[in-house]
Formats: sequence, structure tokens, C-alpha cells
Amino acid sequence: MSTSTPIRVLHVDDEPEFGDMVAEFLEREDAQLDVTSVTSAAAGIERLDGAQFDCVVSDYDMPDQNGLQFFESVRDSHPDLPFILFTGKGSEDVASDAISAGVDDYLQKQGGTGQYTLLAHRITNAVAQYRSKQEIEASQERLSLFFEQSPLGALEWTESFDVARMNEKAEEILGFTEEELVGSSWRRLIPESEQDGVAELFAEMLTESKAYDIEQETLTSDGERIRCEWHHRVVRDELGDVITIFSKFQNVSQRVKREKELAEERAFTEQALDTLEDVFYVVETDGTLTRWNERLGAVTGHSDVTLDGKDIRTLFAEDDHDRISGAIEEAIETGTATVEARLLTAAGEEVSYELTGKRLTDPHGEFVGIVGIGRDLSERKERKAEIQFARDLLDQTERIADVGGWEIETATDEVFWTENLFDMLGVDYGQAPPLGEALDVYLEEDRQRVANAIETAVAAAESFDVEARFERHDGELRWFRIQGKPVLQDGEVVRLRGAVQDITDHKQREKQLEQFASIVSHDLRNPLNVAEGRLELAREECDSEHLPSVAQAHERMRDLIADLLELARGDERVSAMELVDLGELAGQCWNAVETGDATLVNEAETHFHADQSQLRQLLENLIRNAVEHGGDDVTITIGDQPDGFYVADDGQGIPPEDREQVFEPGYSTSTEGTGFGLSIIRQITEAHGWTVSLDTSTDGGIRFDVTGVA
Repeated sequence: MSTSTPIRVLHVDDEPEFGDMVAEFLEREDAQLDVTSVTSAAAGIERLDGAQFDCVVSDYDMPDQNGLQFFESVRDSHPDLPFILFTGKGSEDVASDAISAGVDDYLQKQGGTGQYTLLAHRITNAVAQYRSKQEIEASQERLSLFFEQSPLGALEWTESFDVARMNEKAEEILGFTEEELVGSSWRRLIPESEQDGVAELFAEMLTESKAYDIEQETLTSDGERIRCEWHHRVVRDELGDVITIFSKFQNVSQRVKREKELAEERAFTEQALDTLEDVFYVVETDGTLTRWNERLGAVTGHSDVTLDGKDIRTLFAEDDHDRISGAIEEAIETGTATVEARLLTAAGEEVSYELTGKRLTDPHGEFVGIVGIGRDLSERKERKAEIQFARDLLDQTERIADVGGWEIETATDEVFWTENLFDMLGVDYGQAPPLGEALDVYLEEDRQRVANAIETAVAAAESFDVEARFERHDGELRWFRIQGKPVLQDGEVVRLRGAVQDITDHKQREKQLEQFASIVSHDLRNPLNVAEGRLELAREECDSEHLPSVAQAHERMRDLIADLLELARGDERVSAMELVDLGELAGQCWNAVETGDATLVNEAETHFHADQSQLRQLLENLIRNAVEHGGDDVTITIGDQPDGFYVADDGQGIPPEDREQVFEPGYSTSTEGTGFGLSIIRQITEAHGWTVSLDTSTDGGIRFDVTGVA
């Protein structure tokens, strides 16, 4: 792009040295760029109020305001000023939030000086778009939204459906690089057995103006079949001519697998229900029968075809219809109801039954029907044991789900807890205490939050969903999620009913992720960017034999940071699996680690499938750990075992009482260690379905055993 006037850029980044370097490189890339750097959002607003700028470039992770908050402040006074988020905190969530908020562009800080060329290009484009509304509308959606900032894989096609380009997420899903796939026919991605159907769909897309959303078997670079959810679109201009053809997609293989598992579980559940001697049923609010077990057909003599969609009232004596209707209304209103009625058989016989129904809701608390059990009263004594079994089954279901139930009578503040809630709280009360004492189970600083939620629910007849901490009698601190919903009678809240879920593990993972991702994303990447920039400047000023080694070290650091971030974000899926020669890879890892006078005894000969990048990181971490804790002259042995491999040393070892603790994030006996190395090792093994354990080696040092390797 070329403009007739200079482009004044305001760059906001809380790292002064990085800001100065960005300014220097941008002004080198394009003489028209005039960059002013400040170190805070507040200073940026002050500059904008006092001078004229053509574009704002901002970091995301800053102490006073993050990049998106700063963006909102800028928009208040400069609603049309181009704003580019140039940040080291890279994630699909940040990118998605940025686009949703209306940021003009989003660029993640990368290694090398090429990023400044790209940033300069983004700035000049943004300014051109700023000066030409038409160009913004023509290119922004296509270039930014659907590709660079898409959380899904994205492909652009030619009109003959050859690959024109792809985004990084598509490369990650398919295993192809853009260079490998661009120019290839769509047939390269679709199994031959399914190509005819896809060919018909693509042909229809060129003639029809509509979207196509399908699930499709898709081939990866190594020939693996994965299930993908595809969203195909053809973009046309006002004349109907094709502007572009693109597809967004995501790998749903795990979801499909889970759906299959759920179907199998559902089939098992239905089979289990069919073994019950009691009648099982599900009805809608109007009494329409939607599900039942075989016992209902056996008792009434009706076929499944006859029962499907039948009004449940018609299965009972006419004199009992009003009582059945009242029980349905009571179950909807209060959550449960019991009624006795005479069940009619197809032959006209009457059988006395007791029906117990409960309100059925989905995981979001939405009403979906009434589920119930019908018991033959004529066989009550003989069936007592089976009834108890059904109740135990319901209790067990609550325990499996790790959820406890509760209810509060608003008139008396009387509280009811389910048995599993007593177990979750770890208390020995004979019954639930009154409301005031019941709230005392939560930590004092969280107690008022729960009390306020209950008061608001009663006053406004609204549901609530809050979190609070609870300290068990044994001193263990747990996080609970408390959900409640009011029950109304004549417009008044007569009781609150809800559930308590233990979310402690989720909270701990969330905290660890937040701390670790912050360290890696912000505190490491910015200094690394500065180091890489300074290296580039040093190369321009002198020629030293040490500089290539520095560049190589920078690249290795960036690769490790990327891998650590991937693990820290909780993505336990391994990427492309490939056959690995453990002995060869162990030798490569040894050469990549600073080992001093240490000695490697490489006895590994096994071959197995693994994510080579993650396995390399595992081996390097174990070697580095042995050198750091065993000394420069330590001897490290890597060898095979029947279901995996081991890494052992002859160092000082670890006491048995400390062995489990070493895998905890942040734990380290070295003043220079990060404490994440062995935690990452455990994550890598778990992601592969392996197990890592720690023992004493034959030489008295440490031995790490990785087992469960297929």
C-alpha cells in the first residue's frame, strides 16, 4: 500500500524496551510509519487526546487495563480509529473476544523480525481501510474472521474446489502444511468410498445460494480417518458472481465416539429398566407417554405401537383420571407426587398400583418431563426388597454424579439434605440443621454470598447459581457449586430446591492453568522477543561465530514455550502419532541437552507409536532433571522394559516420602528449576494413556518407569 501522508502509529506495551524495538523495526520496514511508544493504557489515552494518530497498536496483557479494555476506552472517544491487538498472549479465546469486541486486527507476537514486516503490513492495511470503508467491507471478513482469527480449521477453495489456502488450525487438524495442500483437489481429503456424495454436494454449491453443514469422514496427512463437522459457504456479490468459496471445520471424532458410548450406555440403561419388575414410565406435562419399560406392556397387554404417544390417564379406570391429572400437576409444581390408581389391562382387568413420579430436568435445569415408577400394590410385601433396590439405585446415581440435593422451607427455614450431601460435607448430623446453621458450613468470607443468593431467590422468585468454599472437619478445603430454584404456590415462593456439586478439582486446574499460562505467555515471550530482536540487530553490526548458536537456542526456547502452553491449556490430546525409534530419539535428546561430563548408557531398542514432539520433551526433561540433581558426572541409562521404557541414574536419589510430590506443578529442590518439568512429564504420559512412576535405581539413584506403552 502507498499513502501520500505519513502514518502516525501509537504503540502501547508495558515493556519499554520491546516498545522501542517495535518502533525501530516498523520505521525501518516502512518510511511512512512514524511510531510513538507508551507503556500503559492510561498514557495511551492521554496521547490520543493530545495528538492525531492514524492507528493504535496495543499489547493485550497489561497491568492497568488489558488490550480489550483499552480498546473500549479508545472507541469511546475515537470510534473509527484502527486498533490492532499485537500480543504475546495467544489463544482462540483472546482472538474470538477481540473480533467480537470489534478490534480491527489481531496479531500474535512471534519469533524473528518477520513479525514486524507483517505488523507493518497490517498497520498500512488498517489505515487504508480506515480511509476507505469499501475496502474494509470487502476484505476484513474474508481475511481476518474466517481464516487468521478462526477458532476452527478453515480452507479456501478455487471454483474447481482445489485448495487455495488454509489456516493454522486446519494444518493442526489435518496434519498437512499449507505448502503441501495448496493446489490439491478436495479428493485428497475425502476417502474414495465417499467421494461421489461430496462431488454432488460441491456441484450443488455452485448453483445454490445456501450454506451446507455436514459431518464427513476426512483423511489426515498420515491416512488416518477422522470425523469432521464441515460448514461450507459460497460468497457471492450482488450480481451473483462467486467471490470466494470457503469451508470451516472441526474434528468431532471424540464427540462421535462419546455419542456412541452414550448410545451404548442408553441401551444398557434401557435393558436394565426392562429387567425391573416395576413399571417405569416418562410422561410429558400433558400426560403423553414418551418412554416406558417392557413391564408396562406386559402388565397392560398393550403393544409398544399402542402405547406410543398414549395419554397415560387412559390406562387407568375412568374414576381415577382426575387423581392422575392432579398428581401430574403436583409433580410439576413441587417436584414429586405419589398416587394410587387402578391400572386397566387390555382384557378389562383392574390392577391396583402406586405411582411415584418426579420432575425430570436436563443438565441446565430445564423441565423435560416426569419420570416415575409404578408398583403393584397386590404384591407390596413381596416387592419390598425390589423397591428398596430401586431407591438405592437412585441414591447411587446421585453418588456417581457426585451431586448432593437440598431443600429449604421458606416459612420455617427448615432444611433438608440428601444423604450424599451429608457425605460430601463430611458431617455427622442426625438431620440437616436450620438455615442459619446450615450456612455456617461455608467459609465466613463466602457465607454471605450464598445467603444473599437465597434471599434474592425468595424475594424475586429467581433461580441462582453461586460458588463457595467449605472446610471439612478433617481440614480439607473444597469448592462447591450451589444451584437453587424456587417452588411457587399461588405466586409465592414456598420452598427452594437445588443441588450442590463439588468443583474443587476444576478450580485447582483452573488456577494452575491461569498461573502457568501467564508465566509462559507473558513473562517469557516478551523477553524472548526482545532477545531475538537484539540478536538481529547484533547481526547487522558484527559477524560472530556464536550468533548462530544463540539463534538456535532462541528457536528451541520458543518451541518449548509453545509445547508448555499447549500442555498447560489442558489439551490432553496428542497430535500426530508416528512410529518412534526410542534409541535413536534418546540419542538426539542427549545431544540437545547441556549434559556437562555426564555419561549416557543408551540400551533402548524398542519401537512404538507416540507423539514424537511430546516424547522428545519427556526424554529431555528426564535427562535434564538427572543432570541437575545428580551432578555433571552422573551416568544416565535409558532402556526397554516389557510394556514401556525407563530412565535411570546413579545420582543421590529421592526419599520415598517425597516421590509423589515431585510430580506436583512448581515443586523443585533446585533453586534454578521452574518446578514444572516432572509435572509436564506426567501430563505427557497421561495424554498418551501411559503411566509414569518413580523408584530407586540399581545404583541408588532415581529410576523413572513409563509403562502401559502399546
